[in-house]
Amino acid sequence: MRRRPHPAALPMRFVRLRVAQRRVDRDNLMLRSGQLRGILETASEGIVTADASQTIVMANHAAAEIFRCRVEDLLGAPLSGLLPERLRARHVAEVAAFGAAESKARRMAGRATVGLRRDGEEFPLDAGISQVHVDGQRLYTVILRDLTEARRVASALRGSEQLLAATFSASSVAMVHIDPVTRRLLAVNDAFCALCGYPQQELLQMDVDRLNAPGDRADPLECAALLQGRAGYRAQRRLLRRDGRVLWVEVSGSVVRDEDGRPLRVVGQLQDITARRAAETALREREARQSFLVRLNDRLRKLDEPRAIAREASRLLGEFVDASRVGYAEDDGNGETITLRLGYDRGVPGIEGRYRYADYGEELLRAFREGRTVVRPDIAGDATLSPAEKAAHARLQLGATVNVPVRKGTQLQAVFFVHAATARAWRADEVALFEDVAERIRADIERARAEAEVRATKSKLEAALESIADAVFLSDAQGIFLEFNAAFATFHRFAGKAECLCRLTDYPALLEVRAADGTPAPLEQWAVPRALRGEIGRNVEFGLRRRDTGEFWTGSYSFAPIRDERGHIVGAVVTARDISETKRLHAELQASHAELQQLIDAQDRVQEAERLRIARELHDDLQQGLAAILMEAAVLGQSLGDGADSPTRRALASIGRLGEQLIASTRRIVSDLRPQILEDLGLAAALENLAAQFTQRSGIACEVDTAALRPAEEAQAAPAWACLYRVAQEALNNVGKHAQARQVRIRLACDAPQALRLTVADDGIGLPAERRPAPNAFGLLGMRERVRAVGGTLQLRSRPGEGTTVEVCLPLPARS
Repeated sequence: MRRRPHPAALPMRFVRLRVAQRRVDRDNLMLRSGQLRGILETASEGIVTADASQTIVMANHAAAEIFRCRVEDLLGAPLSGLLPERLRARHVAEVAAFGAAESKARRMAGRATVGLRRDGEEFPLDAGISQVHVDGQRLYTVILRDLTEARRVASALRGSEQLLAATFSASSVAMVHIDPVTRRLLAVNDAFCALCGYPQQELLQMDVDRLNAPGDRADPLECAALLQGRAGYRAQRRLLRRDGRVLWVEVSGSVVRDEDGRPLRVVGQLQDITARRAAETALREREARQSFLVRLNDRLRKLDEPRAIAREASRLLGEFVDASRVGYAEDDGNGETITLRLGYDRGVPGIEGRYRYADYGEELLRAFREGRTVVRPDIAGDATLSPAEKAAHARLQLGATVNVPVRKGTQLQAVFFVHAATARAWRADEVALFEDVAERIRADIERARAEAEVRATKSKLEAALESIADAVFLSDAQGIFLEFNAAFATFHRFAGKAECLCRLTDYPALLEVRAADGTPAPLEQWAVPRALRGEIGRNVEFGLRRRDTGEFWTGSYSFAPIRDERGHIVGAVVTARDISETKRLHAELQASHAELQQLIDAQDRVQEAERLRIARELHDDLQQGLAAILMEAAVLGQSLGDGADSPTRRALASIGRLGEQLIASTRRIVSDLRPQILEDLGLAAALENLAAQFTQRSGIACEVDTAALRPAEEAQAAPAWACLYRVAQEALNNVGKHAQARQVRIRLACDAPQALRLTVADDGIGLPAERRPAPNAFGLLGMRERVRAVGGTLQLRSRPGEGTTVEVCLPLPARS
């Protein structure tokens, strides 16, 4: 064997060359090692290298991440340790067999390879193995890939495909796949078959254009934009079913493309929107009707003449529904004829005039009376019309009609009609609109006539108000004056009606108002607020003063609320009268009356004093003189002795009788002038004596009741004894002269505190209601004035056949 020479024996030149070569080899080895490490660390797949004993000698970070451990944990571990325990023995044998076969490489894809992570989790693993010999040593290199995410994605894809297939076939939405080039149907689901009415086999032999309604085709620009990916596709189109019906569908489409972006098929979805389109159409029509009704109301509201209302409503409706003739014919009130004055017509003859109900035919007339609308869509083909009736309709160019009876309660008021020149299928919503318009015409005509009546009534009211001298004003529930007359302005010291304030709340700043007692009256106590609270007042006095001018006057107000048919207060009516002059005159009259009463009282006192003087003189002089004459005559008679009858004795007897009569008359006259019993025994005894004398003279029973009168109360009334006695005396005189009574009752009592009441009541014929006191009858007037002079009141109550009652109420003076 040839030995290498010892380095020391080699020339220095060769030593240097060998050292340089080794350095180059080492640099190349380091370069290759660095490149290998770079490749291993940047690889996305896990790479492990094991030696001939299947011990891992090298691993990259990707492999460590797959097994969820560190690279250091893999180095030195057996290669079979990367697999579950149950697979390790088999794996060791397979690797050994692979090494013995000297195969370069083998992929293990498709095998049930399972890896084991460091945390014990098993996962699907794809592995490829290769072997190399380095410096005579066998090395195994294994390329590992974690299939967990791939398996999940594949499973999700399979589920998605299955779900897509199930959704496509079982979806309630009609779905179709279309070839973008030939436009043939590639796939359809059951919902699409049901929508189109075709079986699946027949549809798959058709192109999409056969399903379009006549005259409808897809827009080529939209289709091009869809295939080019520039826009989506969504449109509403008409679909022709197998049975010939046309449906409205909403179509949306999308494109399935290959990996190069070329369109493979178009996926379409169709939704039946026929009902929605019908609803939208109905909604648009309803909105159009509502807009028309609003326009109709706005137009009719401005009209105040019935003919103009009917004419304008007919015109607007005729233009809206494109009718040839529209009119509103009113009943003439006789139940036999109806009159159409002026309606709307376009291109057909006018039919204004008066018509008999009998000309309408029995069936139509019965419908009118029952309130039924009669719709005839085809006059020429109507089997219920006779040839003569059809000919009459044709002369008027009537192809279709709607006749709406307008009734109030059970009475026919008018007929509203809509005509078309040719046959026309009237829709139910159109007929309902005609009925609505007919009712609105009736209501507006009634409104116009009511407003005309209101205007006429208002004119009459204004004329009536202006003819009233008192101030009159009407207020609503908010205190706003709706109507007032010129006297209102004069009463409140305005120059004219134009200057008057129309709101109650504006008047406190202008007027100072005081109650009758002089206290300030707040606004809520004024006439209008009281009436609005439901109060009724008559002749309520207020003092008023203008704050700007200081002028003062007194007003007498009468007021009452105004109520509606339900009894709710909706306003107030107030009348006012300036009573300042009346009050002044009344005050003067009162003063004059007071003076007159004082005069009467003084006259009564003078008269009573004069009567007392005369009574005393009659009693003291005449009565005593008569008594002396009687005594002298008696003495003279005695001096004649008991002789026979002689003229002298008879004369003396006659003188005696005459003297006694004169003494009795004088006593009666004295009692009438001034009853002595009144002063000696009081009022009660004097009345009893008066009653006895009345009964004796007239024969009429007279009862006196003084049981309820206490002596103290009688004593309090002493100043008025003479007045009460004279009243009773005059009342009894009247009973004796006029009453034809059978009984009189006098009652004297103190019925109320500090008030004495005298009542003289008879059961006579009473006073007739129409009877008036005679011009020279001063008895009642004298009694009333006599009582008033002492501060009392006298009332006379009488009814025919029920007697007469005179009642005096006299206040008693306060007790000392």
